[in-house]
Amino acid sequence: MKTLGASLLIDVQKDVLDEVLVGIPYNSASQFHEYFGTRAAPPRFGLSCAWQSFAAGRMVAERTGVTAEYLIDGRHVAAVYRGHDGVVILDPYLLHGEPLRLDRSAAVDGVVRVVVDAYPYRVRANGSTAPGRARATWTLDDDVIRLDYLRFSPRRGHNVASRSFTMRPESQLATVPPPADWIRPLLVHPEQHSVSVRVLHPATRQMAELILPLAGKPAGIAEDRALLITKDNQGAVATHGQAHFQRDLEVVADAVSAPQDEVIAFLLEAAAIHRAAAPAELNLAPYSLEDE
Repeated sequence: MKTLGASLLIDVQKDVLDEVLVGIPYNSASQFHEYFGTRAAPPRFGLSCAWQSFAAGRMVAERTGVTAEYLIDGRHVAAVYRGHDGVVILDPYLLHGEPLRLDRSAAVDGVVRVVVDAYPYRVRANGSTAPGRARATWTLDDDVIRLDYLRFSPRRGHNVASRSFTMRPESQLATVPPPADWIRPLLVHPEQHSVSVRVLHPATRQMAELILPLAGKPAGIAEDRALLITKDNQGAVATHGQAHFQRDLEVVADAVSAPQDEVIAFLLEAAAIHRAAAPAELNLAPYSLEDE
């Protein structure tokens, strides 16, 4: 990382990561509109996880000339920067507040580990702050990077593993974004059992999520809005019609600078697109309505 200047590059990467976290929220509906629908989503509505990483890499390149490599595990992509001294990872989906910086000199028995705080910052029963954690583990001999996201569970009282990805050096994407014919089958993968928009509000740094579960094949019509649920910063679930649902919806709509009905319509349309594009035999797991 010394060609540009390690400190300058890491500062830009940190700034870009923060800009993506608050300005390009995770939105699993956006790529349905782009690849099966008739238009790309409004940028303020956010992008799916891989496109968040693509956006971060593009922004760093525009400001520094330094390009990322994009490593993929299944349907997930991280932006990876390699240098003589180590590796830096930007993966906005994992909500880490600092770039994941793996210094080769910090290796113990051939393994480099780093853990940083991640959103959401939740509250324990005793009132203390409980951040999430993003953890990266780099094994030097095979150059494999494992990424883990652990979110504090108020119900359990400790951090719980939420996501895990393994990035292998041979899994690098040759084209960014990949061809449309390669993307479309991944969008109707059984893992995609909802469409949602998850925001980190720029003013409060509180997280909120609006979710439309896809199990039961919602038709994407107005009546399906009764199936919508929300999650607040504590991971508490609210169903359509509850007061907390309206509160969470207001946070989401304000964060993406759009009317509430427009955000709901965006998810309903994505559900209709999914139903038309998905294989008839696709069996989707029900979305959990349990508080985190």
